[in-house]
This record gives sequence, structure tokens and C-alpha cells, in this order.
Amino acid sequence: MERNLQPDACAGRGRGRRGAAVHWVTLVVASVLAAGCSPAQSNEGGSPAMLFGLFGKKYSSTVNPQVGSALQRETAAPASVPAPPAPAYAPVRRVAVSGKPPAGTLAAQPSTARAPVEAHVLNGPPAVAVVNTFGDDRHVSLWQLDARDPTRFERPRTATFEPDQAKWVMSSASEVIALPAGRVMIQLSYHRPQATQGLYVYDPVADRMVSRGRIEPDWSKGAPFTYLSSLQLRPDALLVMHHTDSERLGAQRYVNHFDHLVLYSPRFPDGLEVATVGLDDGNVRQWGLAGTTLWLHTVDERVQPPRTTVLSLDLGRVL
Repeated sequence: MERNLQPDACAGRGRGRRGAAVHWVTLVVASVLAAGCSPAQSNEGGSPAMLFGLFGKKYSSTVNPQVGSALQRETAAPASVPAPPAPAYAPVRRVAVSGKPPAGTLAAQPSTARAPVEAHVLNGPPAVAVVNTFGDDRHVSLWQLDARDPTRFERPRTATFEPDQAKWVMSSASEVIALPAGRVMIQLSYHRPQATQGLYVYDPVADRMVSRGRIEPDWSKGAPFTYLSSLQLRPDALLVMHHTDSERLGAQRYVNHFDHLVLYSPRFPDGLEVATVGLDDGNVRQWGLAGTTLWLHTVDERVQPPRTTVLSLDLGRVL
């Protein structure tokens, strides 16, 4: 549409140009939003990506260069994969505690939901306990056990989870998992003051804590929330998956932008993140190892019907 701009009306001419520019931007934004409502498309590499116009984000998968291979899209997964081997290291024991450390003693029976104090015990050496004290003073603490009497506490460990730990309102270890090379993984629930779930790897020998950051639940499993999954690859190698960056799709419907696959072994005692599976390749729902090949079944629920994908990754170089 033609516009008549008076050559001597400078102010009016400026307003007219700005109005036309605003009108053009409005049309562009409207067209971008309309395009964002279209079904997901695939990029040239074959990885599906949700395209939301100029404002869209891509959640791509990455593989650690040390792995020496790439994620491959497969037409189908193997009909079956071998059962995981038994671990070559002792599991963590979860037991009740009579009293509070340092005077309390570890009971022989497993902890129950009503126990006021409980301990997740790693036999070691050294034998250490991740202790949850509930009630008004809800907190987690690390203790070395007495080598002469493993039912008693000897002294607290000095490692802390975070520099600002003293400012937390409350904390507790939700899950504690034995790892190869004497390490232990701790899923920690704490308030700073907002509720947070963090993931940590503890080395009892060095009394050293390594943070793997904040984590989100596997939303596909519903409540009670599950944050961690593990797959025994070798007797001395464990693959642990955790999730980050939630996105709300609708009422009680969430997905995670990234699934992190971290390998723990004597070669990688603090963990090697072998792959990060981005949502554009789906969230991991099933996995298994055949030979040295890791097989993943993923689902992307941002589209209807949900898009399923089969991925493979050769871990031979890091196993």
C-alpha cells in the first residue's frame, strides 16, 4: 500500500516509517509463531528437531571425543541383549541407627521409613557412612566407622557437598550407590532455601567430593520420582544416567532436555560422560549392552504421536 509522506513534515514522516516498520515486524512475528505450530521436522543429518522459527532451540546429542565413535540411528534394536553382569564390588548397605552420631550405633537390620536416623554404609576400606538425621534437625553427615567395631562411629569426614552447605535449611541423602574404584554416588535432597536435587561422587580414601550438578526426575516414571538409572556394563564398570533441564508440555506432562550417560570404572573413577542425549533425539526409555555396543530406545513426547528412535554407540574404546 502506497503512503503519501509530506516532504516538509519531518516528525510525521518519522512516525510513518516507524509505523510501517512495526507493522512489518508484527507480520514477521506472526508468521514465525504460525510456523512454530507446525509438526517437527528432521535436519539434514537425520536427527529430528523441533523448529520454533527464529526463537526455537535445538537440544542436540553429543558424544565425548574419548569414546571415538558417534551415536548411530538404527532401524531396529537387537531382539535381546545379554543380562548385565554382577558387580565386582560390594553394594551400599542401608541400616537403621540407634541414637545419633557420634554416640549412636549401627543396627543390624535394614532401615525403615520410620527410622529417625539411618546410615548408608560403604564397607571400604575405609568404612564410611552417609548418615541421615530426620526430625526437626534434618541433615546429612559423613562419618568414618571404627575399624575395631564397625557398628560405631569414629570421626566425621571433612568433605562438604557445596561451599554454602552451612546455609542450607535441611538436607538428606535420597539414594546412595556404590561405584567402582571405591567411590560412592550420593543423590542429595537439600533446600537452599529452594528445594534442590544434587548429584555427587565421593572418594572415601581422599575424603573428596565431586559435584555433578543439579538433576531432574525421569518424568516418564511418574511418582514417586526416580532420578537415577544404572546399567552394569562390566563387573568393574557401571553406566549411570541422570537428567537435566525440565520442560513443561502440559498438565503433569514434562520432558528433560538432556539425558547424561556417565561411565564409572577404575579407569574413570570420578566418571566420564560418554554421551549426552539431547531431546531432539528423544529421552532414553530403555538401554542395554551387546558386546561393546550400547543400545538406546528413546521417545520424544513433544509431538503426537510420540516419536520413537533407536540409537547405538560403540563404547569399546572406553570399556
